[in-house]
Amino acid sequence: MPSFWRNLLCYGQYFCVYPAAFDSEEERYAEFSPPHFGSEVDLVTSDNVVLKCYLIRAAHNPSPQATVILFHGNGYHVWQHTPCAQGFHSLKCNVLMVSYRGYGSSKGVPTERGLRRDAQAALDFVLADPQLSSVPIVLHGHSLGGAVAIDLVSRNPTKVQALIVENTFLSIRTVARDLPWIRFFSFFVHQKWDSASKISSIPRTTPILMLHGERDEVVPKRHMRELWALARRRSSGLGVKDNPPLRDKFQPFPRGHHGEMNIQPGYWSAVDRFLRSLDDTITS
Repeated sequence: MPSFWRNLLCYGQYFCVYPAAFDSEEERYAEFSPPHFGSEVDLVTSDNVVLKCYLIRAAHNPSPQATVILFHGNGYHVWQHTPCAQGFHSLKCNVLMVSYRGYGSSKGVPTERGLRRDAQAALDFVLADPQLSSVPIVLHGHSLGGAVAIDLVSRNPTKVQALIVENTFLSIRTVARDLPWIRFFSFFVHQKWDSASKISSIPRTTPILMLHGERDEVVPKRHMRELWALARRRSSGLGVKDNPPLRDKFQPFPRGHHGEMNIQPGYWSAVDRFLRSLDDTITS
């Protein structure tokens, strides 16, 4: 294959996997509306990239139900997750809205390795804050954000108490194989985000809630179903003789599309039930 086409396939996928990061300045800030009830925080990653994120603290009395770290999809910016953040805040949660490198006002250029560092910086920030880390730490990821969240908890199995994933995929390479013409070049995919292999590293003691829109027009239906099957087969990480029961939940939404799932009837009640169940999980 000529080097031009090889380079196009290798480097052009950054634009496909992280499209919003390459918006023009005008497009990037056209819908900018930071949460008025939160504050901007700077996170510094292990490779010294500054991320412009948002922190929304819950009321101290009563105690917050959880601290939720939000990871958005590849075609979104952090402020577009404000409705989701508001929903978690209404459930008495602290919320950290993460803006990946290259997105919004965050510095840097997005890559899989870079976003993994961004996610780790977000978790480390929460762990270092006495108030944020005093309650269960929950990761929420939509689409690409689901892959980011799965990867993060797989690397920090004792530091995250629960995981919520919404309309995410098995891997970028598997998505490519599902697309006409692109499937023939899937072996060039180097931004892998292989959730199918990483989800098995999450202990059974970490509850997972999967939120699935059955009318998802972006991620084929089978991806969430197969991720669910893989999640149900994972081990405890504590040994063969100690295999605690799973407390996972798969919640389908018949009219749910890829985005704006949080407006679906029953969405927030399902999330609230899951968060309330964490008290039993932690104390058992």
